Amino acid sequence: MDAGCEKCHSSVTPSTSHKIHGDKLECKACHMRHVVSCTNCHLGTIINEKKRVDIKLSGWVFLMNYNGRVSSANMQTYVAPGNKTFMMFAPQNSHSIMKEGRKCGDCHATEIAKQVQNGKITLTWLENKEVRHVNGVIPVAEGTAYDCVYQDYQNGNWIPIQNPPAPKVQYAGYGTPLSKEQLKKLAIPAGKK
Repeated sequence: MDAGCEKCHSSVTPSTSHKIHGDKLECKACHMRHVVSCTNCHLGTIINEKKRVDIKLSGWVFLMNYNGRVSSANMQTYVAPGNKTFMMFAPQNSHSIMKEGRKCGDCHATEIAKQVQNGKITLTWLENKEVRHVNGVIPVAEGTAYDCVYQDYQNGNWIPIQNPPAPKVQYAGYGTPLSKEQLKKLAIPAGKK
């Protein structure tokens, strides 16, 4: 199947963003409203009880490379027996598309982009025993520490893992992290060089 926004929407009048980004960005990178991520997918429960338990979060979109262009992506975290932690980033397709694309300032020179470029961002944390998370556009970069709260699932309850090991990170679905050059561009306010 060769599906793409431009297959049906070839008559869209190019905006300034379309002209600036050209072929470097998939439409959905700007037009995807948000993605739903599953965090703390508890593999022990899947194995032992044949039941999937996780915590779903939305209100964010990750960016990574796919097929030579920046694309929207998703993130999932996993907890395996022995409190081993894993994190996966993969390109994301969704029906959560919005007509109006993001503004330059939603991706460029944001606090999130600066944190990723500096090598560390907190994605999720506990507040009043509930998982909270950052909202917005989050670049995926190799070598960046994406801090998350990891929890064990026991007897129907989520129990925070104290000092969890750094997660093993996987880039799936043929997606790759953004390059250092791409991160530099995101750290600069739009229209500046």
